[in-house]
Parts: sequence; structure tokens; C-alpha cells
Amino acid sequence: MAKPELTEADLRRAHRAMRIATPFEAMSDLVRRALAAAAGAMAVRDRQRAARRPVDMKRRAGGDFED
Repeated sequence: MAKPELTEADLRRAHRAMRIATPFEAMSDLVRRALAAAAGAMAVRDRQRAARRPVDMKRRAGGDFED
């Protein structure tokens, strides 16, 4: 499986999501590499979520479980 290409926007989104206290521009290379690894994992998870079909909760509440 190929690694997803991470953009700076992906890294900034992961930085905000992880609530890292260090400003994005002031991060060391070590923190930036760790952030890139976490952002890659988050990107995989986001793609998997997007691929799933949404669940119709009204149908489920009505007892219709057939898809």
C-alpha cells in the first residue's frame, strides 16, 4: 500500500487536532516527522470513513436493517 502524499494543509490540520503547544513554524524536525506520521495515519482513517456508506438512522429506528 502506497503512502498518501501529505500536504502542508494536512500537517496543519493534524497539528490543530493534536493540540500541539509548539507553533507550527517553530517545530523541530523530530516533532515534524512525528506529526507527519500521525497525519498519515489520520489521512488513512479519513479515507476509510469516507468510503463507508452512511447509515440511515431513521430506517434503523423503524426496524429496517436490510441494506
